Amino acid sequence: MTSNRQQLIGLLEQNAIDESKINDALIISKVQPSKHHWVHFFNQLLAWLGGLAITFSVLFFIAFNWHEMGKFAKFALVEILIVFAIVAYYQLNKLAQKTSKSLDDSNPPPLKSIIPTVSESVVKVPLFMAAVFFGVLLALFGQTYQTGADPWQLFFNWALLILPWVVIGRLGALWMLWVVLINVSILLYYLNFGGRLGWFINQELNALWVILLFNIVALACWEGFSRHYHWLKARWAPRLLAVVSGACITWLMVGSIWSFTHDSYLHSAFKELGFLPITIWPLWLLAMYVCYRHYQKDLFMLAGTLLSANIVIINYVSAYWLETLEEIGLLLISNMMIAMAAGSAIGLRKINKEWQS
Repeated sequence: MTSNRQQLIGLLEQNAIDESKINDALIISKVQPSKHHWVHFFNQLLAWLGGLAITFSVLFFIAFNWHEMGKFAKFALVEILIVFAIVAYYQLNKLAQKTSKSLDDSNPPPLKSIIPTVSESVVKVPLFMAAVFFGVLLALFGQTYQTGADPWQLFFNWALLILPWVVIGRLGALWMLWVVLINVSILLYYLNFGGRLGWFINQELNALWVILLFNIVALACWEGFSRHYHWLKARWAPRLLAVVSGACITWLMVGSIWSFTHDSYLHSAFKELGFLPITIWPLWLLAMYVCYRHYQKDLFMLAGTLLSANIVIINYVSAYWLETLEEIGLLLISNMMIAMAAGSAIGLRKINKEWQS
């Protein structure tokens, strides 16, 4: 399907639009944002930057004045901020619903673009702040009373306790915060605690596999539910999940390649892997290509898939051909990197043209 930009370019080449109407055509076709869109963008940007600034200022304030502030003052500060954030979310949500209802009932369509409204994303900034403050409260409690809990339990309990807010909030950033907390808790569980739930003796391998599986499931659920819920339409979140899962499987594949070379420092760390990544990695590549080439068209995902393939191929050549070919091997690898990068760019450009035609 031809994009609005290409259709507009075609009309301009045919002189079908008067020069005095070009700016209006750019705005109507959404090639150029209107003033209302710019106001909406800066409204969200400033709201999120302000919320994050307040959140991090509280963290730094408590850390800097740790010895000067009493423990009850610390708890009171964080708890009051949590209450204020929840109240602010409630009031903003009520204001947004009231404004939206009044616009739908009483105002004509031209007037709706003039009256300022509170966007759904801005409404949920205080809820996101409350979720972060709750983690600060848990960390403060553990540090003050020295509960002796393992670090992974802090992040897991944090994710568990804010889950009702995450479900109620219906905000992609809140869900991504929850996913990050689960990932951190998994990583700390295996690396620091020495988790008992694993298939390998090396805890780093167990952490990589569990994080890989969790993020693949999260990515599949996100893409599936995004077809039914508009607040999951933003592409940055599934792309971030794909980056994490792709980095894990690529690193496992690279470790598996080098584990078969006995003189490699990765041999001892990854020798348990065997051929398991060699079986999983091609399936991951195939699934990513089919899903994002034909169903959910996303050039970023295809670019990441090609990057993973390029990294694995270069490591395979380096592991088994470099020592044999010596200096010529370095030249070969350099030319291969250039050729694969150029081929990937040409392939992605061809796919993009095919989608736009």
